[in-house]
Amino acid sequence: MNAPVELHFQEWGHGPPVLALHGLGLESTAFTGLAKGVAGMGMRMLAADLPGFGRTPAWGEPLTAAVLAQPVIDLARRLESPPLVMGMSLGARVALEAALLAPELFRGVVMMAPPLPRREHRWGLVFARLLNPGIAERIPIEKAWPWLKKLADRQEDELEGFAEHDWSVRASKRAIYYISCPATRWAFVSAARELALDPAYGPDGVWTRLEHLAVPAAFLWADKDKFIPMDVIPHTEQLLPGAFQLHVPCAGHHDNGPHFHCLEHGAVEAVRLVEAAARKARGVRKRPERRRDIECLATGHEPVAAAV
Repeated sequence: MNAPVELHFQEWGHGPPVLALHGLGLESTAFTGLAKGVAGMGMRMLAADLPGFGRTPAWGEPLTAAVLAQPVIDLARRLESPPLVMGMSLGARVALEAALLAPELFRGVVMMAPPLPRREHRWGLVFARLLNPGIAERIPIEKAWPWLKKLADRQEDELEGFAEHDWSVRASKRAIYYISCPATRWAFVSAARELALDPAYGPDGVWTRLEHLAVPAAFLWADKDKFIPMDVIPHTEQLLPGAFQLHVPCAGHHDNGPHFHCLEHGAVEAVRLVEAAARKARGVRKRPERRRDIECLATGHEPVAAAV
């Protein structure tokens, strides 16, 4: 690993720290809405920009989960107490990696739609191995900046009603600006490539190491997710029988319309469960109600309140 990098982050609330990691192509503002629910539980959320995204620079090394997790571990080490680490999509995979590499630094881990490696047919990843992130960096998209700015401004104007409060969607709109930066394009392709090539088995393999996760954990799955296959769920249940498995039947991976409330509520509930487990049941693997569905809250358009 090259010179260490410090993560840029923003924070909300006071209390035990929760370190949040965004999805591919997004940045820390994606957690603005969810942070209100976490802060309402008497906790302090720190949402970080992963290397290569937002205001945290990358350094040219392939952005594997382990590489992205190292500055997360460094930040956790500097905090006044071990944080609960959580993430969405790419961020969930990085949160898992951080908890596997340095379990002593984290109270628990919440994984929202984690992209776990394929267990079979690994031969289908030949194209990913040939993908060179430098190609994306050299595409002169920045010359289209006036058009990109007009597109982003128009989409911002279209945000109204529930979308006004969906900070994940708002962060996606801002990604239009970021894509004009060659370094961001490199980071996007590099992280996507390494996710595809994430080893399934062996010393560094996710499925080999998952059962050794030593902190309380919760998975949050969106049943309409078109990006994360639901067939990985039985395997996570088998390897981590003590982990919580929460399902949001009405939501997908992203841009859920009014159902973003339901996804946020599920995330707050996952934080609550893992925090309770970290405080009261360290080392206890058998917990009641490990599987549960999150009720649809799509009737209103206000940001979700903290779970009681």
